[in-house]
Amino acid sequence: MLRLWLTRRWLLGTLAAVVFGVACFYLGLWQWHRHVEQRTKVAAIAGNYDATPVPFSPALVQQPLSAERQWTRVTMTGTYAVGSDLLVRNRTMDATVGFEVLTPLQTDGLTILVDRGWVPNGANAETSPPADPPPSGPVRVSGWLRTGEVSLGRDLPPPQLASVSLADARAQVRSLSPVDAYIVLGGQEPAPTAGQHPLKLLPRPEEDLGPHQAYAYQWWLFMPGGVLFVFFAIRRQAAALRESQGGPEAVAPRPKKVRIWDEEDA
Repeated sequence: MLRLWLTRRWLLGTLAAVVFGVACFYLGLWQWHRHVEQRTKVAAIAGNYDATPVPFSPALVQQPLSAERQWTRVTMTGTYAVGSDLLVRNRTMDATVGFEVLTPLQTDGLTILVDRGWVPNGANAETSPPADPPPSGPVRVSGWLRTGEVSLGRDLPPPQLASVSLADARAQVRSLSPVDAYIVLGGQEPAPTAGQHPLKLLPRPEEDLGPHQAYAYQWWLFMPGGVLFVFFAIRRQAAALRESQGGPEAVAPRPKKVRIWDEEDA
């Protein structure tokens, strides 16, 4: 088997098996990191979502929110910039695609976006749907702090956005403060006047860990698969060569059993 393994064919096969094993290791590590990330998100939701709200201050968002501080519950008083809504497309609620409505709120020397909720799609993807305006004048808001999303780099008709990218939002609303945080609305006083196009508040985020841990274990179990395949393939080929050559190491045929009555007949 050793001489057979040292041939070009099986050395290349072994190299491919090792590369396959290394790839499986890193794919498993990637899935494991995603599991840890998701577990941290779920822990943050469980610990912060229903917590007693804290008064908002600019110091809360001067530094980027850590994973553990996501969904920090806050209260704040400010004034909405009426007529400055931004619409984030491709957002699903109750199996229906629509838009999330972001409105700037001026408070404590900052102008920060508030995700006021969801509205269904308009006539087509290029048409921005109507949404009821926010209350005018001072308003007391309660909600949750979130970090902005990654920009998808899509060129959309204003006031639409492809994601809750705060950089893309500032390109359309210059008055937004340069902080990497926005607020998901939970409630406000006074409540907005009921109109023909009300917004639905966003539901509680999902707290499912997902399949990433199981996928990580699966990739790691696959790691020795290539090497084992090469080993058994070489073993089978070596056995076939010994049998075909009929050498001293060839597998001897099993002796035929002789029955008592066959001996008597002979």
